Amino acid sequence: PLISTDSRLWIEFRSSSNILGKGFLAFYEDKDECSKENGGCQHECINTFGSYMCQCKNGYTLHDNGHDCKEAGCEHRLVNAEGTISSPSYPEKYPSRKECTWGISTTAGHRVKLVFNDFEIELHQECAYDHLELYDGPSSKFPILGRFCGSTKPEPVIASTNNMFLHFYSDASVQRKGFQAKYSTECGGRLKAEIQTKDLYSHAQYGDNNYPVQLNCEWVIVAEDGYGVELIFETFEMEEESDCGYDYVEIYDGYDRTAPRLARYCGSGPPEEIYSAGDSIMILFHTDDTINKKGFHARYTSTKFQDTLHMRK
Repeated sequence: PLISTDSRLWIEFRSSSNILGKGFLAFYEDKDECSKENGGCQHECINTFGSYMCQCKNGYTLHDNGHDCKEAGCEHRLVNAEGTISSPSYPEKYPSRKECTWGISTTAGHRVKLVFNDFEIELHQECAYDHLELYDGPSSKFPILGRFCGSTKPEPVIASTNNMFLHFYSDASVQRKGFQAKYSTECGGRLKAEIQTKDLYSHAQYGDNNYPVQLNCEWVIVAEDGYGVELIFETFEMEEESDCGYDYVEIYDGYDRTAPRLARYCGSGPPEEIYSAGDSIMILFHTDDTINKKGFHARYTSTKFQDTLHMRK
């Protein structure tokens, strides 16, 4: 058999003008470079047509030589609306003496939700050895949502804002399988209005996709004592209907639906500016199960009551 030195093999056939022969029949196949000594790959060898490639396990990156694997950095910044994270080397045992962090940041006005698919970390009554910590904000300086260990999957965890921070720690002794979790976004929640203007989007993938069907989202925007809330819609595009009975946004002048309803909006075109009489506004965003549109982008800020009254005149 003939074996090429690379992914190419040139075959040339010539015949003379006077002598005839039977000819030839040959078979060719791709050589599986991974079948011998794993292709020289330290971790995984993937055979491709005419070649092969080395791939490293989770928590490692491929060395410049294309075969060896080196430990990857373990500080992660995630800005997608959804994704999956896992402990180093998952589903193999995580290494000893390892610290990893994940900072998850999603769309403004939405909350980060974390659901565990698999969980197995060294057990201790107070999770003093190997553990995973979750924080309600962009760093470990924010309130802790929980410290977890053992083999019982934690319940889904939802942050109060669009940021969540995870810190994984392993000591020098026992190692386990680790964890895998999916992060996504949850609409609604409590927002704080300040002098600095903030953004609110109808859904996490605003600008990339239309809003989902069958949504019921409630946001409560609260200003500090002595201030009201100013709400301005920059863009607004929802299903049109004369009574706004399908997809709509409702604004309430208070903390919940028992407060006076200021308006219900649908269709296209930004509504007028809205100002609260008190220190809060509630926004209800509802969609049915059929037509979906672009959604809305709003900005909110705090304003002094006397300014609010002046602007309402």
